[in-house]
Amino acid sequence: MIPFVKTHALGNDFILVEQSSKVPADHSELARRICDRYFGIGADGLILWQAAGDSFTGRIFNCDGSEAGCSGNGLRCVAAYLIESRRWQKDDIRLETISGVYRLRRTGRQYEADMGQPQLSPDTIPFIPPAPIERIVDYPLRANGHVFAITACSTGNPHCSLFVDELDDPYIEHVGPLLERHPAFPHRTNVEFIHVLNDREIEVAFWERGVGRTYASGTGSCGATVASILNKKTGRQVRVHTKAGNLTVEWPENGRLKLTSTANIVAEGNYLEA
Repeated sequence: MIPFVKTHALGNDFILVEQSSKVPADHSELARRICDRYFGIGADGLILWQAAGDSFTGRIFNCDGSEAGCSGNGLRCVAAYLIESRRWQKDDIRLETISGVYRLRRTGRQYEADMGQPQLSPDTIPFIPPAPIERIVDYPLRANGHVFAITACSTGNPHCSLFVDELDDPYIEHVGPLLERHPAFPHRTNVEFIHVLNDREIEVAFWERGVGRTYASGTGSCGATVASILNKKTGRQVRVHTKAGNLTVEWPENGRLKLTSTANIVAEGNYLEA
C-alpha cells in the first residue's frame, strides 16, 4: 500500500508519492503501472519526492517509465501540495531534480517558478547537427521526406518548437512522434506546436516525450516562449494559452526564465500494489 496525492496543473496531471521503504525499487515500472489510465490511478507522470534538510528532492517519471529532468507543471504541483498541506511552512520552497535546483513561490492562488536559463547550444540540448552550428533557430530539419523549421533548446528537458498556422490535431499527432524520436535528438525531445496570436500571446499544443499529447507543459511553455523570442515573434513576457488554461512566461535579456500559473490538489489515497 503506497500513499499518494493526485494533482494537476492545467490538466497536466501527476501522482505525488513520498519516497519511503514502501516504494518499489523499480521506479520506472511503478510509474508505468500507477499512471495507467485504465489499470492504475492515471496520470501523465509520477513524482517521487522527499525532504532534504531545508529543501526537497524529486524524481520525475513519465507514464512510459522514462525519467524526465524537469517538469514546470510538476514542480508547481509538488510546491502546491507541500505548502498547502503545511508540510512546508513558508511560501518559498526549493526543489531539486536531476536537472538542477528550482525555487518556487506562492503568489495568491498561483505559483511562480524560477526555471533557470535556457540552454541553447546543440551539445547542451542535446541536438546533433550534421555540421557545427551555434544555435538551433529556424533550423531546417528533414524527417520522413518533409522539412520542418524548428527551434530547439533545453529548459530542463530537450524541446523542439515549430510554428503553425493552426493547431490541427491530426497534424500534431503525426508530426509529434516523428520529431520526438528524430535521430538528431539522442535523448528524444518534447515538441511544441506554436500558433502566434500577437506579440504578447501564443497558443501552444504539446507532444511530450514519453507521454504523447498533454493538456499543458511547463517546460514546454518555456521552450515555446524561448522559440518565439528567438524568432522575433513576441516580446519577452508571453502569455501561453493551452488547452486547459494559461501560463505566463518571462525571459529577460540574458536572464532566467520565470513561469507562473496554477496548480491543483485533486485527491489523496492509497495505491494497493498488487
